Amino acid sequence: MLQWPKKFNWYSFALYRFKAYDAMWRVAATSCLGGIVYLGVTAVQTWNASVHRTWQHYARKERERVELMNFIREAREKGTLPPSKVHGFE
Repeated sequence: MLQWPKKFNWYSFALYRFKAYDAMWRVAATSCLGGIVYLGVTAVQTWNASVHRTWQHYARKERERVELMNFIREAREKGTLPPSKVHGFE
């Protein structure tokens, strides 16, 4: 018969097993918290990029609108375009 089961210290084995479980739990908890922080930062960066892109689109449209209004004003001043039928509108 095998002699190691009789000489084996089961109490010591249980302590090491619980220490291993505690270490695995710490690693899993730290990984979960790290993942939550990573996803939170990614969401904020994505939101910021989206807002920035929307602002750039708005600013470009406003710049083009102002340029178009200036072209129309200059053409009316030169007499190329007839005066507007709408008055008091900019």
